[in-house]
Amino acid sequence: MLQETIDEQTRDLRWHRRRQRMMTPRRLLQESDELLFWVEECLVQEIRIVPGWLVARLMVVLRHAHSELPARLGRERRPEQVMEIIYDAQAALMTQACNNRGPGEVIPLFARARERMLREAATV
Repeated sequence: MLQETIDEQTRDLRWHRRRQRMMTPRRLLQESDELLFWVEECLVQEIRIVPGWLVARLMVVLRHAHSELPARLGRERRPEQVMEIIYDAQAALMTQACNNRGPGEVIPLFARARERMLREAATV
């Protein structure tokens, strides 16, 4: 019985980790916001080229957002141009986020209303 509990906990932990690592459009939007902050910081600090560590993280977001965006970035490293590409990636990710989420389930407030809806659905 103790072994079953241990197995169940490890399975749940594995599932939780996998779900956290999953790249959803919403997580990619959060990542793009953070990247945008760092690119803006490059502008404030008057750094003329975006650092390499930032470009590597940016390429992951661009690949997931749209297939043409990494090619558009190419060798471009000026913060102003990189910001424009991030904005385009965010627009693509926002549409993906909206399309991935379906309509929510309607929960009737009263049991009788639910029964009536089920009866109406059965007659259709």
